[in-house]
Amino acid sequence: MYKKYLKILISELLATFIFIFFAIGSVSVAISFNSVINELNLIIIALGAGLGVFISMSSFKNISEAHLNPAVTISMLISSKMNLLQSTIYIIAQLLGSIIAVTFLYYFVWFSLGKGVGVHSLALEINLFDGLIIETILTFILVFSILTTTKNNKTFLPFTVSLIVIMGQLIAVPLTGGSMNPARSFGPALVSWEWTNHWIYWCGPIFGGIIATSIYVLVFGSEEERKLLGIIKLK
Repeated sequence: MYKKYLKILISELLATFIFIFFAIGSVSVAISFNSVINELNLIIIALGAGLGVFISMSSFKNISEAHLNPAVTISMLISSKMNLLQSTIYIIAQLLGSIIAVTFLYYFVWFSLGKGVGVHSLALEINLFDGLIIETILTFILVFSILTTTKNNKTFLPFTVSLIVIMGQLIAVPLTGGSMNPARSFGPALVSWEWTNHWIYWCGPIFGGIIATSIYVLVFGSEEERKLLGIIKLK
């Protein structure tokens, strides 16, 4: 059992490391061209995050399923597809992968840009409630699409998720940063020690994931899945 969990831990850590490395690395590239987000920067950032997701999920989905995202892991937990220990290992691995990736980027790759690259923040015209709603909606779409694609054709899952991430970034980078993923927000915030409005990037994605999972199970799930919704398996 412990060997299985160790494999999950290492796989999910590496998968998240790769995703975050490319996602934050693309932000670094965009900023090196122009510190102001313009059309080219937005495309670079969106493609970096989307392709990072595609590479990670394609490489690791048959080992740890490559959630890459605590919001996705929590949705699997409340739908009883995972137990509490498994979900905890997933989330720890995701956060560690994010921290390690950002640390490497800050201190060994794009150190000339200084800290703060990739830290999510709200645009001036976006208030706290707006930011929370944006992150909730984006993650709702992400998690709901993961659930439906997994049921209909799991082979396309990496492609589907990467497209959603790209579109979410194109829409929301100028507004909230387009996180959809607490692990993506946590690494830069911790390494830079910048926590302004950071709670939004946990609450929004988790709320969105829980709502998406609940609707999916209640409307499209089996009788057994509906009975198990919200029941946390300890082992």
